[in-house]
Amino acid sequence: MFRLCLLIMLSALLSACAMKQPFTDNSQVVPGRVVETLSSSVTLSLRSGEKNISGRGFMVYRRPDQMRLIMLSPFGTTVMEAQLAGERLTLTYPADGVAYQGQIKDLPPATGQRGFAMLRWVLDSEPPTGAPVSGVVEQQTSRGGLEQITIKNGIVLEKSLKSGEQVRYRNHTVLAGVRLPLELQLESAEGDRIRLVLEEPEVNTELEEQMFMVPLQGLRLFPLSQLKAR
Repeated sequence: MFRLCLLIMLSALLSACAMKQPFTDNSQVVPGRVVETLSSSVTLSLRSGEKNISGRGFMVYRRPDQMRLIMLSPFGTTVMEAQLAGERLTLTYPADGVAYQGQIKDLPPATGQRGFAMLRWVLDSEPPTGAPVSGVVEQQTSRGGLEQITIKNGIVLEKSLKSGEQVRYRNHTVLAGVRLPLELQLESAEGDRIRLVLEEPEVNTELEEQMFMVPLQGLRLFPLSQLKAR
């Protein structure tokens, strides 16, 4: 289920959907303003091989690299929680009574959770400084890799990495003077596809620190390196 959740969150950024026309109304956009905080209920769907999974949850984000994602069962109970703080990742599975914590780099490749390492890259959807209004530009990411960015009418539509990951941004709107994609489509280098839809998001509101805290009381805590595919 974790593969669903996290792959969902990042995979949602790159799917094989047809390209939609971007939101082009700039009248409400405040120049220089970016997403500093984001909170939203979310709908996630994942296609990995022959598996198709979908679910609902809630996400909070604070620029540049603080995030918490909660995945819920159809009955409203928590299936999984993920917390990212810089390079530190915490995953909890309340029903199993376990949690895993460690550095992102400690995630075993076999778990299929590479999406966590891409979170900052995925959520950064603003055009680079000095980028053209429309066109394709290349630049280095914060992690050192080279990314290619497709821009149209001042809106980032796609980003891709040399390693094969891609993310697409769709259904843009403007909130609090910031342009925001409500649909994220992601495709991993392994071919997993994830679609993430933001529902009634709030941008640049004050988020208390406790909103980013994952409850660990009563859970057995293990190193992230011991996580296995779920």
